[in-house]
Amino acid sequence: MANYVLEILDGDRAGEVLPVTERTLRIGRKPANDLVLADEKTSGVHAEVVLEGDRHVLRDLGSTNGTFLDGKRVTEIVLTLGDVVTIGRLRVKFRAEGEGAVADAGELTVRRLDAARLQRRSGSVGLLVGLVVVGLGAAGWFWWQGREVAAEDGGPHKRRQPLVVEHNRLAEKIADCESEDGWILRAAGSGFQASTQANTGSGAFEAVRGEGADAADFAMLASKDPIAVFGGRTMTIQAHAQAGQGASIAVRAHCFSDKEQIPFHFRTGTAFSAPESWQRIEAVVAIPSGCDKLQIEVVAALPASGAWARVDDVAVTEAGQAAVLEHKLAESGQAAIGNDTNLAVRSVNTENLATLLQILPDHVPTALQGLQRAGLCTLSDLGASVVCKPTERSFQVEAKGPNGSDLERLLLVVPAAAAAALLVAAGDDGFQSAAAETEFTCRRLVLGDQVTRAMVQFEQAVACRGSLGGGLYSLSMQTSRFELVLGFNAERLQAQEFLRKARASQQAGKPGEALDHLRELFRTVPFDSEQLGHAHTLRAALLAGQAESLRGFQQDLDEASFFMTRGTFDRVARGVDQVIQLFGEHNLEDAEAAKALRDRARESLQQIDAADQAKQRERLADVAKAFHASKQQGLADVIQKYIERYLPAPGNGSGAGSSGPEPKGK
Repeated sequence: MANYVLEILDGDRAGEVLPVTERTLRIGRKPANDLVLADEKTSGVHAEVVLEGDRHVLRDLGSTNGTFLDGKRVTEIVLTLGDVVTIGRLRVKFRAEGEGAVADAGELTVRRLDAARLQRRSGSVGLLVGLVVVGLGAAGWFWWQGREVAAEDGGPHKRRQPLVVEHNRLAEKIADCESEDGWILRAAGSGFQASTQANTGSGAFEAVRGEGADAADFAMLASKDPIAVFGGRTMTIQAHAQAGQGASIAVRAHCFSDKEQIPFHFRTGTAFSAPESWQRIEAVVAIPSGCDKLQIEVVAALPASGAWARVDDVAVTEAGQAAVLEHKLAESGQAAIGNDTNLAVRSVNTENLATLLQILPDHVPTALQGLQRAGLCTLSDLGASVVCKPTERSFQVEAKGPNGSDLERLLLVVPAAAAAALLVAAGDDGFQSAAAETEFTCRRLVLGDQVTRAMVQFEQAVACRGSLGGGLYSLSMQTSRFELVLGFNAERLQAQEFLRKARASQQAGKPGEALDHLRELFRTVPFDSEQLGHAHTLRAALLAGQAESLRGFQQDLDEASFFMTRGTFDRVARGVDQVIQLFGEHNLEDAEAAKALRDRARESLQQIDAADQAKQRERLADVAKAFHASKQQGLADVIQKYIERYLPAPGNGSGAGSSGPEPKGK
């Protein structure tokens, strides 16, 4: 292989050269670099030169001030002999060792071919000559294609051939963004459109926000045909992008399963950024377990009228290092799957796979709120990440924002059916039912059913808000950390004990005691769906017996009211009292109705007794008069005293057991 060097062209070190070998060569301001450039416009580690096959590739490493070729900012180029690259404020030339400056032939510069490399490949002089001719012709064609065109700022730039990335999983005609083929430009929001403002080649895609309050404030494009991938592998997604007028842009991967019954979708990529000129943005993506398809998405946030963003030269390669998230709980068998910006929980039920579908941010910058309302915002959009630590029976989850900052709110997304029997507990006093679409504050809440049963637990009481839509239940939580408890072996044993005691009380004829045991089960350990189902069945049977008894007494009361039979009223009053005592007033489904039924029976009894007393009082009064008329005043007084003491007239202030007034004439 020919020997190459980098030559410094500016400053006190002009003329110095550094050999370019097979190993990676780093350029920057820090002393640890291979080529150290003492220039404040040069980043600490500014760029690198790597050997890929038989080509040397220069890559900008995210420098602050950029890397330029022919006055145009570049992020990755294949170096050609004679290329002069500006790094910071210094120029560096790539040339063959021992070779002087290349003559300038105006717009068309013919650079010397590496004869040694050509001889190694062929050894034929004729072939060498042919290649020289072809090279000259190609140079002319490149000159024609690279003739000056108007740049966005009015200045000229030379058009370069579309960038070709080795091992790109996207076909060249798709990756170069020269046409709409292979892309869905209007995937969401205002969508993208074809543009001639390109990074390389003659075409790119551009999103521009229109005027008016109804104009969409985001745009998204997506690759038309998903790429086949393997779970556990790492893919690198890269694209060249630029944005202006307040816009920002992100590129990401949408990973999912080709099988429709597997409901998990993972989106992850770069954080939104606003590169002022063409810059390569890149995301290293770990493919979650169970995913076998990957779709490219480019999303632009367009916060104001006239905001624009562009994308060009997209590539997907199987490269990089990223950790796949996959933890399985021994107790419940449920598994957490995903990567560093996504988390889902898979149940062991083949008919209902999802316990948790995804975790999303619920508080985003104003520029991303339209994207969030469309349900397309992800943690990676904010530069956030998620950490999942398994315990014996739970997953401890924490989401972190950029630089380790806390997020204000998270959004848990679960199947809508999981919220059918939502239970919440504000403290340690037990659980209560809550409506799915409401706001509440709690420390614990229970979702799901059977093997998808889950408890979300917080360190302290947290404000939550639930909403249903599209077959999903979204739970907004004012926190960035929580524990997802999925194993309930200890609670299952407690529930079984409460259930055993309730059944024993039922058999002993103590339905109120049985209901008390069941209430304690519902209040403290409502986690095991099977035991909970048995408890609900037993409770329903006990309450059905209660209702049947009260319904029978109601029927007896209705019949007694028609026939005015004292014995029936007495039986109803005593029977309802017995039901209340047997079940306990707190266990009555409708305590007010039961007490009203008893009070009606008692009132009817009082009416019958009052009528009987009136008749008896009248009869005894007649007897007293007869004794008084027959001059037997003593007997008349005795009867009168009895009437006053035991049969007082209504409203005379006397009652049973009162002595009444002293008899006269004694």
